[in-house]
Amino acid sequence: MQDDTPKLTKGPPSKAITSMMAPMIIGLFVIIGNGLVDAYFIGQLGYAQLAAVSYAFPVWFVLGGIVMGLGIGTASLASRAIGSGNKEIVREIATHAMILSIVVGIIVITVGLSSIDMVFGLLGANEETMPYVREYMEIYYWGGIFMAVPMIGNSVMRASGDATTPSVLMASSAIVNALLDPVLIFGWFGFPAMGVRGAALASVLSNVLFLIAALCILIFRDNLIQFANHSLKSIVESWKKILHVGLPAIASNLIAPLSTALVTALISSYGQTAVAAYGLAGRLEAFIIVILMALGGAISPYVGQNFGAKRFDRLEEGFKFSMRFILVYSVFCIVFLYLSAEFFLGFFTADPEVIKIAKMQLLYCPWGYGFLGVAAICNGSFNAFGKPMPAMTISIARTLVVYVPMAYLFASFIGIRGIFVAQVVANILAGIAGIIWYRLLFKQLSNQNT
Repeated sequence: MQDDTPKLTKGPPSKAITSMMAPMIIGLFVIIGNGLVDAYFIGQLGYAQLAAVSYAFPVWFVLGGIVMGLGIGTASLASRAIGSGNKEIVREIATHAMILSIVVGIIVITVGLSSIDMVFGLLGANEETMPYVREYMEIYYWGGIFMAVPMIGNSVMRASGDATTPSVLMASSAIVNALLDPVLIFGWFGFPAMGVRGAALASVLSNVLFLIAALCILIFRDNLIQFANHSLKSIVESWKKILHVGLPAIASNLIAPLSTALVTALISSYGQTAVAAYGLAGRLEAFIIVILMALGGAISPYVGQNFGAKRFDRLEEGFKFSMRFILVYSVFCIVFLYLSAEFFLGFFTADPEVIKIAKMQLLYCPWGYGFLGVAAICNGSFNAFGKPMPAMTISIARTLVVYVPMAYLFASFIGIRGIFVAQVVANILAGIAGIIWYRLLFKQLSNQNT
């Protein structure tokens, strides 16, 4: 914040983007690795417990989708303000966004706790897994507010070009979670053995530490949170601007867990072992595609700052670099999973049926990873431009219009493998649509600003 020249508007575009990607990759690797640690320890309890936590995946995506949507809206405003040199607006946006995240966190906790049986019953949890679902979610929901506030703060830090601090905070939180998992799940060091309750409590406690650390940095180091001299009118005005981008982003993010919920319900028709396999493969997939997601996350502040500074030449160079990167990495993913999927699955379960289904998922789905990465950078760019509707449209079309109907259709003909084929087709179409729409919008915006 001290340099008058915004960080991401200078130097080679590839260096600016990778400088944001690198710490994000490390942080996300640790977080997703923590998810695998969760799966490992919970898997030791039994497949019913592993299936119960797998049912929580769509709900976790809902919580994350809401928080990420608010973060996208906040980062879009903040990065453009930084690019144009208006630092006071950045402080105002950050403060008002934090207040909004508290309000949303309270709403999520209230609604979540009152709807556990209804939601997870619809997802397909049966009498064997539902008790474990209740045990997990009755504690896990309380971590919502502790997750919301620091995640919004992280979005502001990234918008300013600081990807290292948010990644360190998230990675530290994930490490604490991983360390607490066996202690609370199995009752090490004299603690009571809490089973799946312990896994949920570990998540909540790590989020509390995440909240404290993030607030200290935002208030004392960056001076981005200032609670004085804020009228109700100014807060509401900021909320409107944040939600202009944030609401479509939330809608886009919530489409994913909705489609995941519908697909989970379909997969549950193949048995609880299929649900466990789907959850396990999903965790491994997240670990593999984290680099593409980090690229999508890095693009947003890069585009926002350069768009605010009217550097369309840098936007074009950054897009071309991202496309080349995606091509190389997506090919790597296909080859890597083809050679190693069964090996890694063996670390988490010895159930042959779980391994069979999860391996099938990990062999089919990588063919769509590259196109999913393209859609991610295009959607991140749309939001950074302050044009969220294309991103929402592509997300809805990819999931509810293409993926879910095709999953049900293909599954009726070729069984569970049809679900994975449908995912590949949906990602390919989304990537193609993203490129076409990005090119049209970029041409329109560049003409307006020349």
